[in-house]
Amino acid sequence: MTRRYERYVYECCKASTIQKISAQENLVWHTANEICQRGARHELDARPVLKVRVIGMDEFAIKKGHRDYATVIVDLERVEIIDILEYRDQEKLIQYFQGKGTDWCREIEVFCSDMWQGFLNTAKAVFPNATLVVDRFHFFGYLNKALDNERKSLRRQFKGQEEFKRLKWALLKNAEDLTDDQKKKRDRAFLLTPELKLLYEHKEKFRSIFNQRLTRKQGEIELNQWIEQAKKLKNRYLNDFLSMLSAWKYYVLNYFAHRFTTSAIEGINNTQNSETHGLRIP
Repeated sequence: MTRRYERYVYECCKASTIQKISAQENLVWHTANEICQRGARHELDARPVLKVRVIGMDEFAIKKGHRDYATVIVDLERVEIIDILEYRDQEKLIQYFQGKGTDWCREIEVFCSDMWQGFLNTAKAVFPNATLVVDRFHFFGYLNKALDNERKSLRRQFKGQEEFKRLKWALLKNAEDLTDDQKKKRDRAFLLTPELKLLYEHKEKFRSIFNQRLTRKQGEIELNQWIEQAKKLKNRYLNDFLSMLSAWKYYVLNYFAHRFTTSAIEGINNTQNSETHGLRIP
């Protein structure tokens, strides 16, 4: 197999998936995967060494339905992949970054991830000068889950009530993205259950806080006021969210100081074919 042909296969894999290209070129998947991995490593090694200040990390399932995870490491300033590791083990991650050298690790100013403790422990161990930020969109997801649990509870209580049927996306979508029909459906449900309306309004207020250009101190004041108002609802699902938020509030507030999220990594992960490791390298 010539180097020219390998390069051709690799470029095809970048634009598609390993599974499709292996079928197209009549290659076994293992061979196509090796070509793709070699090409990716060569491309990464050939890039000029640039100072990295902001790192984001996220995992994706290597195979759907299994608990094996790989880790994507991204330069969030340039939105470029630094590396893809076929593990998510904390000790291995620490060893990986230690292998990059003390000077490289000291240059990291911001680290952003979800709430998996292994990622945060890794950052604490290897990035002495980094501010740790927990991604705000993961909090939005958990708050949406609290609202959806309330919807499900109402659906069980009032099985025959049309207003609570097919209501999910009218509640979970951002208010400005709702269609006229969804707004009408949402408002009819609110007439029957004022508590659902209050919960929805708290969800939207929480989102609006993080969409404002606030300092960290201003963000903390706004968030604390929101928490006090949320407690007054005495909603069991919202209370679960508040307990989780209390544990991670320090890290999510760091968003206001640096305004980085892992949304870019989520976009990268969404291009993956979880059965073939089909990664698109920029």
